[in-house]
Amino acid sequence: MPNKSYFLFFIIFSYSWLLTGCTRSSLFLANTLAKFDDYTLIENHPYKKGQLNTLDIYIPDLGKLPNKQLPVVIFFYGGCWGGCTTFDKSYYQFVGQAMTSKHFIAVIGNYRRYPEVTFQGIIKDSQRIVTWVKQNIGQYSGDPNRLFLMGHSSGAHLAAMLTVNNSLLDTEIYQSIKGFIGIAGAYDFLPLTEPYQQILFGPVEKYPESQPINFVTGSEPPVLLLHGRQDKTTLPKNSINLSQKINKMGGHAYLKIYLDMNHTDILSALTLPFQETESVLSDISNFITDYSLSENRHKEKRKKFSSQR
Repeated sequence: MPNKSYFLFFIIFSYSWLLTGCTRSSLFLANTLAKFDDYTLIENHPYKKGQLNTLDIYIPDLGKLPNKQLPVVIFFYGGCWGGCTTFDKSYYQFVGQAMTSKHFIAVIGNYRRYPEVTFQGIIKDSQRIVTWVKQNIGQYSGDPNRLFLMGHSSGAHLAAMLTVNNSLLDTEIYQSIKGFIGIAGAYDFLPLTEPYQQILFGPVEKYPESQPINFVTGSEPPVLLLHGRQDKTTLPKNSINLSQKINKMGGHAYLKIYLDMNHTDILSALTLPFQETESVLSDISNFITDYSLSENRHKEKRKKFSSQR
């Protein structure tokens, strides 16, 4: 086993890479650190036939926990819906580690991406992931009635669509979603300026159907929206506008703006060693823990997530 000075050097080296953004090298380093924690990883479980239709399940060390089913976080990774990167679930082991460190089950699935499919195919795979979790996660110590959807960037867009558009999931499954956590997500991004987006969400008359903000009714599950003020990739107005509309319609949306973070900093905050130095993970954990409570205790125990602008 390497000595402590080696790990200190490794952490510092990882930090310097993470500051440059979500490159393959930085994600490799983040995931290397994540491998040292105590959890069980079940990889490449199929949820549908197809090379990309598999998911990974992260289970905390159950020996340290009470004998009960745990809240489940379903994470959708980003990457322009496939239009700008080819990352997959294997690059996000650090997210699974972060969730298990807070005693949650985590599920991270692959989905078909552009240009193989357009948005209809992508959201269909996203639906299938949630459906599989609802039907099967009880076998892995997860509570099928306490599901939380979470995503980063375009992955947050997918999770948001499943949260605000209740026609995308069966009623029983939709009622099991206790909350949505959006990290630097795209929710209100018309007009579409990128050529691939115009194809992905086309034809033109369907563009409004790509915007989560257009489906808000105020009856959706509670929402936590996290964004960095320095984000130039997905502008903070996406989270600001969505939170304002949800609250105006009578729903429950909490907005947290991190003043010094950009589009990748906010995701890097879920990696070791930043989980204890940044508040992103604790903000997510508090939200999940709060809304995991039974419905009749929400008013007493609900935590308020104030904006920082």
